[in-house]
Order: sequence, then C-alpha cells, then structure tokens
Amino acid sequence: MPCLATASSARLSPFLVASLLAASSVHAAPQVLDVEWKDAARQRVVPLKVRVPEGDAKLPLVLFSHGLGGSREGGRRWGEHWAANGYLVIHVQHPGSDESLWRGAGATEPTALRQGLARGATPEQLLGRVDDIRFVLDELAKQQGNADAAAWQTRADLMRIAMTGHSFGALTTMALAGVRYPGPIKSLADPRIGAFIAFSPSVQGLKRSWPERYGDMTRPFLSVTGTIDGDVMGTGAEAARRAALFDAQPGGNAYRVVFADGDHAVFGGGDRRDTAWMQRVTGGQAATSADVFRLIQERTATITLKFLDAWLKQDAAAKRWLTTDATKLVGETGEWSAK
Repeated sequence: MPCLATASSARLSPFLVASLLAASSVHAAPQVLDVEWKDAARQRVVPLKVRVPEGDAKLPLVLFSHGLGGSREGGRRWGEHWAANGYLVIHVQHPGSDESLWRGAGATEPTALRQGLARGATPEQLLGRVDDIRFVLDELAKQQGNADAAAWQTRADLMRIAMTGHSFGALTTMALAGVRYPGPIKSLADPRIGAFIAFSPSVQGLKRSWPERYGDMTRPFLSVTGTIDGDVMGTGAEAARRAALFDAQPGGNAYRVVFADGDHAVFGGGDRRDTAWMQRVTGGQAATSADVFRLIQERTATITLKFLDAWLKQDAAAKRWLTTDATKLVGETGEWSAK
C-alpha cells in the first residue's frame, strides 16, 4: 500500500491515512478455493468451491447445492455476498445431476435438453445429493482436531450450519430440512443443520397430503421464488407450487419472498449471461428483464444475509428486521410473508 501513504499523506492527516489503510485490509476479498474430495465409501469424487473470509476465527458454515445441470459455480452471487459478510461458504457439485448432463451433448432444442437433464432428475440422484452433503459435513468434523488439516477446514463452526440450494438443490435442501416421503425412506433430515434457504422450491402431492409431507419442517426456513419461476422440466412445478411450500409448512420461523417477474434462472445466483443454457431449456417461457434481474438479485442477497444473521449468528436486530422491515425492502417488487 505504499502509493496511498506517499501521494496522499501530503493532503491527509496521519490519522486519516491510517484509517484508510486499516479499512483496505478489513474488506479484503474472501479466498476462493476449488477442491475435490473423494468419498471412499461411495467411490465418488465431489467437487467443491470454497469461499473463506480472511482471519482465523471460527465461522458459521453455509452449504449451497446447485440445480439440475449445474455445477459448483452455481450460487456465485449468493456465496460471494455471504462470504464477504463473515460466512464460510461451500458450493457442492453433485456428480450425476450436474453439468455433465448437457455439456458437450450438442443438443440445443429445448425438448432434447430437457430429455438429457431428466436423466439426472431421479430419486436415486436426490439420495446421492443428500449423501454428498452428509459426506462434506462428516469430513469437516473429522478435520476439526487434525493438525494437518487445511486452515479453512478447521475454521468451520459445525454448531452453526445453514443448507441452501436452487431448484433440484432446493429439493435437496428440503430433504435435509425434514420433508417426509412415502415408502420405506420416510425422512432424510439432518439434525446438524440449523437453518435453510430454498431458491425455487416446489411442493409435491395433493394439498391434503401437505401436513404429513411438510409438517416436520419446523427449523428456520426461507423460500425465495418469483411469479414466473415456472415449470422448467414439465413436472408440474409451476410458480404457484413453488410459492406454496410456505403455505404447506407449519408456522414458526418460516419466511417467503415472491418477486414479481422473477424467472427460474434469476434465483440460481449466476449472471444473466450464465443462464443462457437454461433459457434454451425453458424455450418460450417468459424471462426476467436485465434491470429486474439485477434488482431481484440485489434484494435477495440482502434478505438471505439477514436470515443467516438472524439464525446462525443469533442477531436480534436481524430477527426483528425479518418481521418488520423486510416488507419495506421488497416493496412493490414482490411480496414478503412470515409466520
């Protein structure tokens, strides 16, 4: 930083120069790491993108699960914002339901793309995704007392964990939050996780089945969706069913924001350019304009950070904000609900 102390010091007081120098170090960008961990029990390599704030203090942990056909690059907008505000963020890539389903396939027509993606939209892949998250948490727990562990691994505070995800990642998030399923596997809930954010979630089954399916989702939960967050894969997950998860959940620390003109891509957390392949999948469905895309992502970043502060940092002011001021931020751009 010598240039700041030379040219500027002739005009600024020593105190102000020192303050500027300190401020520049306080706001250093988080470190970004691409790593691959192998789950020997499943013979499965799980790619991760890790965002690590500077320092050596313990940090609350946020996991992000990408949508169908995505990768560890998914959720970048959210991960950057959370990490810049004191969270250790891990973006988990799920082999078998990731970008390998469409990259290099040569298919550009919407129906062909959807058919390719459908290979990864199976109950078996959902189970694999849940096991990926459990594996990451198990590995972090193993490293807590390991003198040879990477420094960032030992900084994860495993008493403060949030699970987040978009689309198929939202279904992964819901599974870990306590959705109940018909058949032999009733629940995939993980008690280690304290709070959840689902971007573009969706409900399944008839409305009369919702209390049984979603009645156990009692931990803090935020749903984020939009009025044109449509049925990408032709499974019936239209915008109304995405918004309905909040209605299906029991009261108590449940929140929902529905943004006007928010499409499916905006909630993936990427740039508008990054969502070109998703636009091909949706074909002629309505898309969010560039200005609205940017506005929704800005407000979503703020809302999700407040939610994390409220429930991972137990910030009383953030909890009050969710019930008193979130409506003001959303304003005419959408609708905020809390119960």
